[in-house]
Amino acid sequence: MAIPKRPEPLEPWVEPAAEAGDVAAMNRLGQYLYQTGSEGNVPAEKWLLAAAEAGDAEAMYSLTWVHHDRAVNATPHGQDHDLTAASWCRRAAQAGWIPAIQSMHAYAADQDERECWLRKAVETGDPWAPLNLAGVLDEMGRASEAEDWYRRATDEPGGIGLSARDSLGDFLLRQGRLEEAAECWKQLAEAGEPAGAWHRAYVLEKLGRPEEAATWRQQGDALDAAKRAQELDYPER
Repeated sequence: MAIPKRPEPLEPWVEPAAEAGDVAAMNRLGQYLYQTGSEGNVPAEKWLLAAAEAGDAEAMYSLTWVHHDRAVNATPHGQDHDLTAASWCRRAAQAGWIPAIQSMHAYAADQDERECWLRKAVETGDPWAPLNLAGVLDEMGRASEAEDWYRRATDEPGGIGLSARDSLGDFLLRQGRLEEAAECWKQLAEAGEPAGAWHRAYVLEKLGRPEEAATWRQQGDALDAAKRAQELDYPER
């Protein structure tokens, strides 16, 4: 979520300025009331709506989260609030608000729209966008393009790159490219991920190399045990 849950104290000038029609102040007051969860976000919505209708893109995006929260908390799940959240996110994205652009793929009406917004999210520098775009293209059956984006995503540092490598391995396996999939998962295992070793073992079994598969399965078990031990030893904060 883009809005922090521990707001700074509200400056004394904000509320009078909001009452006087200052758009930035209306947005600031709405943000503060949302962050503090005041009265079920009804006061927050009032000021965010006023700012959004005056053209404030940040307020538009914040209304996305107001209605998202209501959808999640509704019983049964609030579909109308989902639709309203999507509408505000789309308006904010169309107004150029980067967090909204990066979120719009989750609210898109179909795969074509998801692809469109993910390509825009790539342009904003969203590190998850290449992997998400690869997944959409994969679902659409555009294998060559999907592979290119999976490979680009593997260059991302940390967990994104590791997730991309795992997804690339699965893609290659579905393509029947077992040797390439095994190599992809080998690199994941070498980065310390037990799933990489286990998946490589599975592919090696399919390739008729059971002894190698057993070795990699054992390596996966060892990596998993080491991770669990590290989690147990991690000091509490």
